[in-house]
Amino acid sequence: MRQDIIENVEIVEPPIEELTKRHSSLRKTCLTGSGCIVLFILAIALVVRIYIGSGPETLKSVPAYFPKDIPSYAPDNIDQITHISGQYKNRSIEIAAIVPKIILSPLFLALNRDPSSTNNSHSFKNLWQFIATPVGDNRDTVQIEWKDMDADPNFVISYYKTELGKRNFKITDTEGLKNNAQEFSFDREDHIDGSLYVEPGKSGTSYADLIVNFVK
Repeated sequence: MRQDIIENVEIVEPPIEELTKRHSSLRKTCLTGSGCIVLFILAIALVVRIYIGSGPETLKSVPAYFPKDIPSYAPDNIDQITHISGQYKNRSIEIAAIVPKIILSPLFLALNRDPSSTNNSHSFKNLWQFIATPVGDNRDTVQIEWKDMDADPNFVISYYKTELGKRNFKITDTEGLKNNAQEFSFDREDHIDGSLYVEPGKSGTSYADLIVNFVK
C-alpha cells in the first residue's frame, strides 16, 4: 500500500520557459534598479557640476563679454587675464544648498503642479530651474594683470578714475597700503563692481591688478 502511494507520486519540474522567464524578469529588475541608481548619481553629478562651474580659466585676450564700460589699459602689455565663474567662487555654498533643495523638491512640485493638466513637463522644468539656480553671488570675475609697465602708477590710477567716473561709477579709495601702493574700488547700480591695485617700481609701474565682477 505504502509502496503504491510512492510509485504514484509524480514529481513535476517547472518548465524551462518558466525558469527562463523568471531569470529574465529578475535580471530586468536588477538592471532597472541599477539603472535608476546610475541615473540618480549622474543627475546629482550634473547638478553639482552646474553649481561648481568651470574653474579659473586663463584667457589670451579680453573676452567679448567683458563689460564695455570698463576700459582695458594698454591691452598689448597685459601679462595675464583670468576668468572665474560665479558658481566656482561660491562652490561651497552652492554644494551645501543641493541637499535642502532636493528635500524640498516634492513640495515644490506639489505647489507648481497644474491639477487640470496631464502634462507635468512644465513643473519638472521649473523644478530643474529651482535646483540649478545659484543661491549665492553668481557674478563672474575677470582679473587683468600687468607687470613692469613704463607708465607712472599715478597716471594709471588717474586714467581709470577718470574713465570710470565718466561712466557713473562710484569711486572709493583704499587707505593704509604699504610700499606706496595705491588702490581704489568702484561700483555701479547695475551690479558691476571691482577694484584696481597699482604698485610702483623703480621706474614706472611694477604691478597692476584690475578685478571686475559682473553678470556674464
